[in-house]
Amino acid sequence: MGKSKKKTTITKDTTVTTKVVKLSYLQTLSMTQGYGDVSKLETEGGKENLGSSSSKKAPFWGAFGSKKVSTSVTEKTSGEKIIDQWLQPYFDKIRYAIGIKEISAAAYTFAEASEFTSTPFGSPKEIIKVYCIVDEYIPAQFDQSIPWIKYFIKIEGTDEWIRLNPFSAPTQFDELGEIIPKIINFNLPKPPSAKLEDKYQTTDSPVMQIRFKALLSRPLDGDNISITPLLKSYRLIFVPKELL
Repeated sequence: MGKSKKKTTITKDTTVTTKVVKLSYLQTLSMTQGYGDVSKLETEGGKENLGSSSSKKAPFWGAFGSKKVSTSVTEKTSGEKIIDQWLQPYFDKIRYAIGIKEISAAAYTFAEASEFTSTPFGSPKEIIKVYCIVDEYIPAQFDQSIPWIKYFIKIEGTDEWIRLNPFSAPTQFDELGEIIPKIINFNLPKPPSAKLEDKYQTTDSPVMQIRFKALLSRPLDGDNISITPLLKSYRLIFVPKELL
């Protein structure tokens, strides 16, 4: 008998195991924000020819000659499919480090009343007029008709404090109902046309130095313990005698 040639097909079943695919931090943000589609990571299945080979085998008993066997291997895959997905901390090579130390919660509390007194302000010439300009802040929840900051001046060498109303402030009255002056005149005659908010003071000696004082207070009722008026800045304006 002659040689016989036979084609043999071998079918090989391959089981694809699962694997974990980690997305980068930026890819995860893109997916969770709806800018990307995770299903695009899936692949289509198909067949792939892994190659073919031929070989000769010894004769079968009862037959003459050898047998030539041709082998072709084909692999069939179902493609990569997403089975499950979850979120877990994974930031590629980006590292975020936050350090917190000595945390404390606190609130300011202010006294019911406080006082500020300046050092003496001097002039090389006799002072005959003085007034003040202030930049103050009164909280909106305070009664705006009440002077929460009161201003005073004192001639250096005397004990009397003279209350003074800031030059640009509205007219104010003291506890006796008298107008609080805006300008204090020293050792000048009072003219008949003097303004109601001008005060004329006579001293035993020329005025050369003056101190400034501010008294600050806050309401005693309600939740005002952490609120206070503010004196941001002040200026004393002196007028020497020779300029008049």
